[in-house]
Amino acid sequence: MLILGCSNSSELAGRISQELGGEVAEVEIKRFPDGEIYVRVVSDVKGKECAVVQSTPDNGSLVELILTLDLLRDLGASRIHAVVPYLGYCRQEKRFQDGEALSAKTVLKIIDSLSDSILTVNCHFLDAGGEFDFNGIKLKNIDAFPEIANYFKGKVESPFLIAPDEGSLELVKNSAGIVGCEFDSLEKERISGEEVKTEAKEMGVEGKDVIILDDAISTGNTIINAAKLVREQGAKSVSAGCVHGIFSNGLEKLKAAADEVVCTDTVQGDASRVSVAKLIAKELG
Repeated sequence: MLILGCSNSSELAGRISQELGGEVAEVEIKRFPDGEIYVRVVSDVKGKECAVVQSTPDNGSLVELILTLDLLRDLGASRIHAVVPYLGYCRQEKRFQDGEALSAKTVLKIIDSLSDSILTVNCHFLDAGGEFDFNGIKLKNIDAFPEIANYFKGKVESPFLIAPDEGSLELVKNSAGIVGCEFDSLEKERISGEEVKTEAKEMGVEGKDVIILDDAISTGNTIINAAKLVREQGAKSVSAGCVHGIFSNGLEKLKAAADEVVCTDTVQGDASRVSVAKLIAKELG
């Protein structure tokens, strides 16, 4: 199998290829001065099974993925797997108000039309691993939360896991089983895309090494608020872990709020301490 890494996931593509003992195809991607994206697959893909690895945390990376998938079809690839470790536009899988676009459906519909399979990691609206049918689109979701839990297992003396809201509670509960510790959740109200309000409640974290886990950290405001609350309740240390480290406001404020910030390499960055390469290679193999 040929592995193609677009610009946002080239390092992860290399790791997946190593796990599979496969070959990384040569892809040339550049931007014109006006922002348009140019894609060229240099390697011979005709008659070959190919996997395109590209997370889509921004619009440009999504366009790269679409262009590459369509190009592979034009070049005669026999089978095309879309591996989208972080799948953007998945906040909106249903209409909360009349007239809203179902962005998750639209994006997945485009990817599905250009590929033979879709593989993602901790898709925002899916709370478990496995195969799913979403609006007639088949996709496989990998749960990487256990990898984050294993990272923290045995790392601190008195672990206590916290979910920043009830939406992450089940995943944190499963992670607590791996770490072997207590867990709880905070109550969060989202005011806007940038502002969140976290309700305080007594959680018994005094003297504990609190680990706040979420599927994704975007602005980081939820984690910062949660860290402040547990410190006020006497937490000995505070760490933050997630699968998708988007960090749209950077890491500086997060690092000031938490003793350690850890994520996987679904979105490669300075906090990527855990790789999902083995999980993806297992599914592709």
